[in-house]
Amino acid sequence: MIGSWGLDAALEVGIAAFCAGEEPPGDDQVWEGLTGAGVEPWLAERLLVFLPMAYVRRLLPDVSYPDAVLDSRGKVLLSREPVFVAAFERAQYASRAEFERIALRSSTFAVINEALNAGSQLADLELSEPRLLKDLEPAVEGDGGVPSPRAVFEGFLREHGISLDDGTKVDASLVVHPAPAGMVMAQVDFAVSHPALAKPWLVESFAGHGTTWREAIGRAVNMFSLGALHPIIDGLLLPGAASGQVERERYEHPDGEFELVLGAQINLFAETVPPVAPLLDRLLEALRAEKLGRKVHGLRLFAAHHDGELLNNEVLLDSEPWSGGEAVVADSPAPLPEGRVAVRVFGLLVPVEA
Repeated sequence: MIGSWGLDAALEVGIAAFCAGEEPPGDDQVWEGLTGAGVEPWLAERLLVFLPMAYVRRLLPDVSYPDAVLDSRGKVLLSREPVFVAAFERAQYASRAEFERIALRSSTFAVINEALNAGSQLADLELSEPRLLKDLEPAVEGDGGVPSPRAVFEGFLREHGISLDDGTKVDASLVVHPAPAGMVMAQVDFAVSHPALAKPWLVESFAGHGTTWREAIGRAVNMFSLGALHPIIDGLLLPGAASGQVERERYEHPDGEFELVLGAQINLFAETVPPVAPLLDRLLEALRAEKLGRKVHGLRLFAAHHDGELLNNEVLLDSEPWSGGEAVVADSPAPLPEGRVAVRVFGLLVPVEA
């Protein structure tokens, strides 16, 4: 898997660099976009070289491709280049827009296209080893400036003594969003699958910005660790493993008794914000009108206001919008009457068995 190399986020950053702008960027622009956002040169170079190479092989799989490239030192086996291997795997899920921006710019695609125009058939083509314009820089140990959120998530779990198996799975994927010049915006979707969950996957998304990918991803990961990680651990994966980081309270529901395992309240834009407990109580009261199976349910609130006016209203039940909860937020006062403020809280409802 791509995540096993720790390159999952780096590939998304590289793909976004190729797909940036209304017109396809040149190699220099891609390079500057990557290195300017903190991608180390050895990794930026490999993304620039190997992403188009991998994408054209996925786009035109009937051609016989060489298993190496050449530089002044001799052959570079592609199977020993983790960035190429991971890029080829990621290309299996590429969109049409990605193929148009990445595969079509490859020099290999130009060679194939020329051969087809001369009357050759794809299955008859057997390409020679391409020669790189310059030698690849030696790979450096580490993440190359783009941390893998999935690797960080798994590291958190190991620290709490949690091992993954066929029944318990986790993932974390980076989504790149447009950002002003000199900034990058990272959304990280953290996902958990467990037999006790009401839905196959529970997903919590956090955003972070910064001048580098390390900074932006780090902020998203930090928000996750503050608000959602410990309820997931203590309420689902290993009860008691994070007891000092969560609050627990009993919750009576028509479908049975639950325990609410609640993470820390995250406040944005304002230093001092009243506790969200009164609003949460109203949400829990409204939740009694909803059918809840005897499974673990996720509940998340995010609300943002400016001078008392509601700007963002997102209440999720089992990672899906809950209109009843959003109606409660819409009828509730802002945490602060003036200025910009946002609050976010996440918890799990764990069934209490007799």
